[in-house]
Amino acid sequence: MISGGQTGADLGGLKAAKKLGIPTGGEAPKGFKTELGCNLELQSIYGLKESPSEDYGIRTVVNIRSSDATLIFSSNAKSPGTKLTIKHCEKLYKPYIIIDPKLESATDLTKAFLEKQYVRFRKRIILNVAGNRESKSPGTEAKVGQILLKVLEQK
Repeated sequence: MISGGQTGADLGGLKAAKKLGIPTGGEAPKGFKTELGCNLELQSIYGLKESPSEDYGIRTVVNIRSSDATLIFSSNAKSPGTKLTIKHCEKLYKPYIIIDPKLESATDLTKAFLEKQYVRFRKRIILNVAGNRESKSPGTEAKVGQILLKVLEQK
């Protein structure tokens, strides 16, 4: 599982994967920048690499390119980050889904999307987790973590 390491959906995905023993990684902005400042745990605990740029958009594209599919956990599909992620998934012909993590159906939607990708790729996939940051959607990190723990511990 990879992500850009931002608070919220990104970190929720990384934490869930780590709890389940799933390898983690991805690319974070230069200085391991998040909305809360520098987070060196992204490198030391989750294995993210540092981008040569502080631009969030650059690491977004790298992570999409490096993955087989992208889960976008977003309550606001019109946010700049979500729109950028969708644009590059489509440009790079990478499968993606947008899931509002606060919906009751979020776990089922996540499970169905991942099962479809496993069938499509016929292998374990590299999954990119993206979505809203914690300050824009409080509770996203915990909710994404819960969803992914439920879905992935069954695999």
